Amino acid sequence: MACAPRFKVKLIIAPVFLALALVGTLGSSLHAQNSAPGAAPASDPEPSSRAWEHILPAATNLQVDGAKAKAAKKPILLFFNLGGCHYCRFSLRTTVVPMFRDPKWRDAIEFRQITVDDGKSLVDFDGARINNDRFAKVRRGDFTPTVMMVDGDGKQLGEAIVGIANADYYNYNVESLVQAAIDEARKR
Repeated sequence: MACAPRFKVKLIIAPVFLALALVGTLGSSLHAQNSAPGAAPASDPEPSSRAWEHILPAATNLQVDGAKAKAAKKPILLFFNLGGCHYCRFSLRTTVVPMFRDPKWRDAIEFRQITVDDGKSLVDFDGARINNDRFAKVRRGDFTPTVMMVDGDGKQLGEAIVGIANADYYNYNVESLVQAAIDEARKR
């Protein structure tokens, strides 16, 4: 009878180790399946804010972008960013870049990023050249991050999401704004 307790321990411990091994293997393969193409592996350090900025197309000529968006009946997502902004990095990493990488969203909207403090300029919807920081002030996108939806003429669709009031609902709020803008653009 002295062997019975050790046998029970082996029966209890062996399934626990087996279960942990299966969960680890399953988790690794699920992570590999769910990783976006071009995404950095989980072991890589998180990109800096500037690295995330290189994923979205920068706004350079909104007049041309607007004409294309109008022809395709698509809205434009304007993402206002500030270099080194922790909240901007959070927005890009958790919401905006995953949307940009998703074909469903990319087919329905145009993505453009305005980095407020990079010293660059862009062509506005009216064809005039304007500094990024001035454009952000005029558009009320100078508090970052700001996600704003506009039509091909630059008219704002819905109320912009300024800052991150609640991280738990941020993704939902952005997707809701974007979907409403898509519906509005298709009506025009």
